Amino acid sequence: MSSNTQTKRIAYIFIGIAYGFFLYLIYRNSGIITGNEAEKYILASQKLVNGDIAYSFHHHFFYSSYIVFITPFMAVGGTIAVVIAQALLNIIAAICINKSTDLIIPNNKMSFIGGLIFLFSYPVQYWTLTLFSDNFFVTLICITLYYTLKKNKTNPQLLFWIFLLTVQLFTRPPGIFLTIAFFCYYLYESKIMKGSKALLTALILLLILFVVLFNVPVENKGYIKPIAAGSIIVDKPDYNVPGFTGNEKSTLNEAYVFLFQQHGVPYFISLYAKKFVSFFTLTRSYYSSINNGVLTLYYCFYVLALAGLVLIRRQKAISILFLSSIFLLANLTALTYNEWHYRFTLAIFPFIFILTAIALNSVLTALWRKFKPN
Repeated sequence: MSSNTQTKRIAYIFIGIAYGFFLYLIYRNSGIITGNEAEKYILASQKLVNGDIAYSFHHHFFYSSYIVFITPFMAVGGTIAVVIAQALLNIIAAICINKSTDLIIPNNKMSFIGGLIFLFSYPVQYWTLTLFSDNFFVTLICITLYYTLKKNKTNPQLLFWIFLLTVQLFTRPPGIFLTIAFFCYYLYESKIMKGSKALLTALILLLILFVVLFNVPVENKGYIKPIAAGSIIVDKPDYNVPGFTGNEKSTLNEAYVFLFQQHGVPYFISLYAKKFVSFFTLTRSYYSSINNGVLTLYYCFYVLALAGLVLIRRQKAISILFLSSIFLLANLTALTYNEWHYRFTLAIFPFIFILTAIALNSVLTALWRKFKPN
């Protein structure tokens, strides 16, 4: 065994131990979160074990991948087993972030930094110790993105990528938008379609999706009322909206017709802009000063990601993929609402951390060339 290989193994072991200790510190502070949204996934997994497949997929159709994922672990070892499985998936996701960086910028000496930031990112890893679907969704994005960027896929790799897209599609509703973006990127990169046709295909699919989104009836109390109320961040279980006469289930279209009638176009544009900005906001007024202080540091990654995007501007297809993915996720929040915490924003972190690694590689390479000994 070469000394280089041995050094790498020692480094991997050290990182694994450090990551486990980091999760332990989060656990000591907040425990494992199984309340609120997590309760519906736990109940659905229990019903799935008992053979009630209809309940799980009828009530939580666009979260069914996560329910299927946690079910065997819940059956064997309960919530602890699910958290361990999610932690292991985070390690795989970190490796995929590193590999994605290498695919974009070959021989990138700082490619490992994106995966390290991901593993030791408090905003990401906090959700590893919850039974919410967000951490699973983020790790899935990391893995799917790597196979999307990978060129000349073998048949098994192509089938695995299609499987990943399908799982992503049914993990969280935003997964539908990312799946379209990833699929159209593949059509272009594999020469199945020219750039203009791939872009047109994406636009048509997204248009159909938005038409469906605006016209599918969903629960009025939990989903439509906050939108009709003009809420940017939803922080209470119900809203009183005088004049809005929605049924038990209403559509997004009904909420927006109401908003237009009550306030007009300028109000809608302003509201959209505020929601769009809120998507990128990690801090909250009701968080502790320490929590907000930690989260504020992550805005540095936004700046580095912008620098990374500039550095890969000549790789137009990848630049468009990253920008469109981030925009689609932010746009979905801008059209609906943000939550009292930042978990919706987690989905952009794989893109942010990859671009950060690219930017840091450029900066450190430039510094090395400037100050290296002759």
